[in-house]
Order: sequence, then structure tokens, then C-alpha cells
Amino acid sequence: MLQITDIQTFYGRSQVLFGVSLAVDAGEVITVMGRNGMGKTTLVHSILGLTPPRSGSIRFEGFELTNQPSYIAARAGIALVPEGRLIFPTLTVCENLIATAANRSGAADPWTLDRVFEMFPKLAERKQSYGKTLSGGEQQMLAIGRALMTNAKLLILDDATEGLAPMVCAEIWNCIEQLKETGQAIFIIDRNLEALMRIADQHYIMEKGRFVWSGDTAAFVAEPELRQRYLGV
Repeated sequence: MLQITDIQTFYGRSQVLFGVSLAVDAGEVITVMGRNGMGKTTLVHSILGLTPPRSGSIRFEGFELTNQPSYIAARAGIALVPEGRLIFPTLTVCENLIATAANRSGAADPWTLDRVFEMFPKLAERKQSYGKTLSGGEQQMLAIGRALMTNAKLLILDDATEGLAPMVCAEIWNCIEQLKETGQAIFIIDRNLEALMRIADQHYIMEKGRFVWSGDTAAFVAEPELRQRYLGV
């Protein structure tokens, strides 16, 4: 589905990504792990055209996304739950969700307000509340619901549960597990290794703009030194 090959991304003269390659298959859940400042969000921005790579290739379902504006990636079927949530503060919950609603792929059972409210009952309770009045956890649920309303083929979550209370984190991970069961392809950046090991099919570890390891959960568990070497504080 998503094929990234040898991309090199810069901010001005400063290179951030050095020959990064990865693949996401239909229905697969992959995670990119690493300490802060290693290039994970830059990778997401490269995929979406927010920080286009200077070289390499990004293809989605065979379509070349490299150097395309970000709305092309969205129309192709990629949705982002961004770091910091970035919901619309002066729109209500319902308005936030309706603002992105689309079914360009012609899904037989598309996401609707009712489906989002079924997954996140707290949002149903606050459907007429403005975005700026929601708690951090409710805003994250809204950001996920907003992405789902695009009926995307690939869902990207950047810092999926950063800064959220444990009970809210549990709700978010439960949501992600449900999405996986439906066959939703998901790309996750997060620090909760226990949840990632339970949910993701493939894992990538990033260090200073390069992937230094990749493999499945069994391979990661078999190399316990990876946690301290690349993920420890």
C-alpha cells in the first residue's frame, strides 16, 4: 500500500532523514519508535508532502506522492492524527467531524457520526461542545474521529497517547485494536512499548534520521538490549 524508498529530507541546509525506506501493507499495523528529535515526525510530514524529501520515492497504491501537495495525499486515502491534535477550537465536536467527512474510496460501510460516537461515547455526550472546551483526552478522541470520517485507507497517528491519563490511553488503544480488527492499515508513533508490541505487526526504530532496526514483535522481544540502546532515556 505505502512504499517509501530511500528518502532524504532537509530543513534548509540541515538534513534530517538519511535514506529512509519502509513499507505498509493493506491491513497492516506498523510502528516507528525512537527518542525525541530522531526524525519520526519529519517522516510523517514527508509522507504527507508537508516537508517534501529532496530525493527518494513515496508511493501510495502505486501513485507517486513525492513532491505532491499535502491535499493529494489526503485525497489518495491517507489521514493524519497529528501531534498536538490540532482540532478546530471554535467548531463543535459535530462540526469538527463533519468538516472532514468524505468517502472517496466508496467504502461500503463508511464512517459516520453515529459510528464515531459509538466508538467514543464521551464525544457523543459533548457533541455540541466547542473543541477548545474539551479535555486533552477528548480532543485526541476527536482528532481520531475526524481522521476516521475521511474513510482513509491508511491512518497515521503521531504521538497517539502522549500526555494522556492512563484511563484515556486505554480507551485509545482499545480503539486502535478495534480498527485493526476491521482491517484498517495504521502507522503509529508512540512510546507505549507494551501496547505497541501487542498491536503492531512490524516495528521500525529510528536513530538520528535513519532506521537502525526493523522486525516483528517476536524479533524485538528476542533482543531486549534494543530498548535501552535506542529507546531508553
